[in-house]
Amino acid sequence: MLEDEVSRAQLLEVAGLAAADEPTLAAALAASDSPDVAAELARQRRILSTALANAVNVLNPSLVVLGGFLATVAGSDPDALASAVAEQAMPAAAEDLDLRVAALGEDRLAIGAAELAFQALLEDPLQVA
Repeated sequence: MLEDEVSRAQLLEVAGLAAADEPTLAAALAASDSPDVAAELARQRRILSTALANAVNVLNPSLVVLGGFLATVAGSDPDALASAVAEQAMPAAAEDLDLRVAALGEDRLAIGAAELAFQALLEDPLQVA
């Protein structure tokens, strides 16, 4: 399974962290000059690229947004990930594919919760009084 090979726990381990939020993990990985960290990120990018290429071949999306620790893996070398996906995907499916990391980052849960609180207002602004 993908979760066994592309794993946040393995990134924490190679970074020497017992626990960390996403920005802390990303910073630790980016600041590391350890060959083990570089090798683990490259390994996870390689496996992630295969999974993404398979999804692109089946679903043919124009945009794939990666969040959480997958954004950390992708952000470690976005060009390498995009190239690996393009190499493995069918040319027509990969032609206009845009791979991105989630812009909301750590704020995604708070923004989602705020949106739920205002859901009725957002759905029908004139009805809510």
